[in-house]
Amino acid sequence: MTPTLRRTLHGALGGAMGAACMTVLRMLAHRAGLIEQMVPQAVEVWAQHTFPGRAPRSPSARALHHILDQSLHIGYGMSGGAVYGLLFGQTRASAKTVLAFGFGVWGVGSFIVLPALKIMRPEWRASAREIAVNLSAHLAYASALALCTDELEQQALLQPVGYPLSLSKTTG
Repeated sequence: MTPTLRRTLHGALGGAMGAACMTVLRMLAHRAGLIEQMVPQAVEVWAQHTFPGRAPRSPSARALHHILDQSLHIGYGMSGGAVYGLLFGQTRASAKTVLAFGFGVWGVGSFIVLPALKIMRPEWRASAREIAVNLSAHLAYASALALCTDELEQQALLQPVGYPLSLSKTTG
């Protein structure tokens, strides 16, 4: 495997972990009443208006719908992570890189993609609390992404090939 492909794959895996962190942060914000709905809920409302009659009705169908929502979010996070790994995965992340990537992903999603698709209102029309949650979630994503990508790269480069994983040996 080439180093470029390895970094890209590590970035994608880091992106999945970052997206999961982002979801947990937003769930906490929703539970605390800081935001009215999370992005998957907004996507669901958009889909109901765009494709009427397709909304899941039963609790089981809604559970499957949540799996699809989160799978899409993880996939989107992996895509961003792959780009991160490709562009920045060869060196340890600096705070400047993490902040720039987090702000960049937030800006593209919240100011361009979601408003263009009419899924959510533009960020400039959001409340200060919504902006704080969205920005914090994207910075958490970028931080987890950078940490995981860095750590996976270090493990790939430093762990000896064929390293014994015996559980019976103790260190002392």
